[in-house]
Amino acid sequence: MKKKSIPKSRKKTAKNTVKKEATPEVAALPAEKKVPKEIIERRKKLMKDAEIALGVINSYPMLRTRQEVEAAEKQVMDSYARGDAVIRQFILFVIHEHLSKAANMRVMENFELFKKMMGEKAEVLEVRKNVYRSMFNYSNSLEGTVELLLLLGDIGDVGAAKVLSRHLAFYMSGEQGGLHMLRNAAVEALENCGCTYALDVILAYAKYAEKNERFVFALRDWEDKLQKMNLAAADMDAYMSAINELMMVRKEKDVHYG
Repeated sequence: MKKKSIPKSRKKTAKNTVKKEATPEVAALPAEKKVPKEIIERRKKLMKDAEIALGVINSYPMLRTRQEVEAAEKQVMDSYARGDAVIRQFILFVIHEHLSKAANMRVMENFELFKKMMGEKAEVLEVRKNVYRSMFNYSNSLEGTVELLLLLGDIGDVGAAKVLSRHLAFYMSGEQGGLHMLRNAAVEALENCGCTYALDVILAYAKYAEKNERFVFALRDWEDKLQKMNLAAADMDAYMSAINELMMVRKEKDVHYG
């Protein structure tokens, strides 16, 4: 393992340094590249398509059918696949924002709550609209959150896996029944990912989590998936050894506890 290089300490500026001496250094900085108009327009189009599609998913089941949701999920994945890093980060950001609503699921968002949040001067109709949005927003439900987690699993790259790991960390931090459900869905999504970072996350939790049955179950699927991936021999051996070690520990627990 290579040692990290220690950054060199900056030289102290002489007290009698004149400001003009810094001018050539500033002038030498490369000019910021202007993004071509066609790229900007393409990004706007893909972002808009993805955002509309995620809105369709959020409108289920009150305003959208199951078929429309499935088409919208395909649209999100298409925009993600065709987009550059900016598009992909935007899509992950929007999904993350929707998933983050799970943090407030224990709060019953009713008229009284929104009235306090919006202030005494808020119109009654506007307060009711916010209550309706909260009631019927699909991502405000456990099943809607699960659907978005599994969508990240279908996207399956390292960015999606990282967002999944962040939300899994939140789900692991509590013992409520709803969090258990979301925890299992997040593990299933990581199981469906196609990048080894998702496996890294599963291995870490399977090794250190107190209740690791769902993680070990996911490792069985990854054991088969690794055989189909074009990995270096050393990486393959390391992953298989880690999986086998955890499986062995699991078997020993089963024998010990019956």
